Order: sequence, then structure tokens, then C-alpha cells
Amino acid sequence: MADEIGAERTGLRISPGNPCNDIAESDTAELYPALLRALGPLGLAYLHVMPAGEEELLGTVRGLWPTTLVLNRGGTGLPVRVKDIDNGTADLVCVGALALANPDLVERLRDGAPLNTPDPATFYGGGAVGYTDYPTHTG
Repeated sequence: MADEIGAERTGLRISPGNPCNDIAESDTAELYPALLRALGPLGLAYLHVMPAGEEELLGTVRGLWPTTLVLNRGGTGLPVRVKDIDNGTADLVCVGALALANPDLVERLRDGAPLNTPDPATFYGGGAVGYTDYPTHTG
């Protein structure tokens, strides 16, 4: 892919230890460092990591990855995400569901306003519910 469109336009997402769909990875400590050592020289634009609680491995990943690391700690609050940036664990963090529930997320963060609680039952439903009906911040 990088050869076709350029490494600067190519990213990769990994989910070490993710049990989704009954996946069972018992070799993450060996597998992911080997993968990143092989991919690092390509100079990809970013690595998107969705960890499954393996903090030691996440530290190893951060140490091995030479470009931008995007961290997705779904379900955690903003203080945890900010800490990940402040301590260098991530260059960027995902805010996925928080952005869905708070279309005015930037203004809320800037003003220190409370955040709407995301309702996963309404995500990507195709209608207004869960898309345009979250209350907006009035400043």
C-alpha cells in the first residue's frame, strides 16, 4: 500500500490482545515488537493502537514506533487520554464516542463544560436519534 500511495499517506491499526470475535493472542509480547521492527523502516504516517490493557506492551510499542502514534482507549475519560499525551505514550488520542455524543466537543472542552454521555444504542442508526439530538452547549 505504501508503495502505491506513499508511506506518508498510509497508516496501520493494531489491537494487541483484543479478544473480539473470540480472538486469542498468547504471543503479543513477541508478535507485536517483531511486527513493528519490520514496519518501522517503511516510515508510515501513523500507527493506531487499540490496546486491550497490556500496558507493558503499549510501552514497548511506543518505544519501537518511529512516527505518530494514535492511541484509542475507548471507554476512558478525558483525564486518562490527556495523561497519555502528556507522558508521551501517545501523540494523538481518539475521542470517537465522545465526539458522537458531543458534536460541539471542542467548545465544551474549551469552556470546561460537562460532556453528554454517549448512548451506544443510537450510534450510526441512520436517523436523527443519536446524531442530531444530543443537547448542545450554550456557553
